[in-house]
Amino acid sequence: MLFTAGIVATMSAAAAVALADEPCRSRASLDWARAGKGYLVEAVADGPTCQKAVIVQVVRRPDGTALWSDVVLAEWRFADEAPADSAAMEKALAQMLVDGMRGVVSSDQLPEWQQSEEGTLRRGSTVWYAETGVERAAWNTLRAAKRPVFTYLQGTDSVGVVVLGADGTIIKAGYFVP
Repeated sequence: MLFTAGIVATMSAAAAVALADEPCRSRASLDWARAGKGYLVEAVADGPTCQKAVIVQVVRRPDGTALWSDVVLAEWRFADEAPADSAAMEKALAQMLVDGMRGVVSSDQLPEWQQSEEGTLRRGSTVWYAETGVERAAWNTLRAAKRPVFTYLQGTDSVGVVVLGADGTIIKAGYFVP
């Protein structure tokens, strides 16, 4: 009997390793209600394993056209441990999108860019950086417009900030390091 239990345990361990080596293909989406009816954010993971996957994040307008996208490595997004399989990755992607709808939800939550600042804005322990090409006047205009914001982890520590402009385009305002 002990011999049989050992074989079963070995087979279970082998099955777990085989499962971890399966391709990772997952998708999650969420309505971006603050942006308006039909706007959608989605995340798609694809790779030989979930640890080695890339994650594409997309904002789509109501007709399905992609307005913005970004790619992040799963090993950056899940620095401690990537989801073990496609089902776990799907749940993690869904939570990632929910997290992107929290915190900074409107452009009026961006810090005011003072005249004396050069594009690195320190507010308490958070450091904000304007995206290359975004000048102080444009930043403060976005801020005053109170437009919908979606945030996303763009690296291991920085959170990207995209704003839906009044004309329906996406503007990457910058990023912050919490």
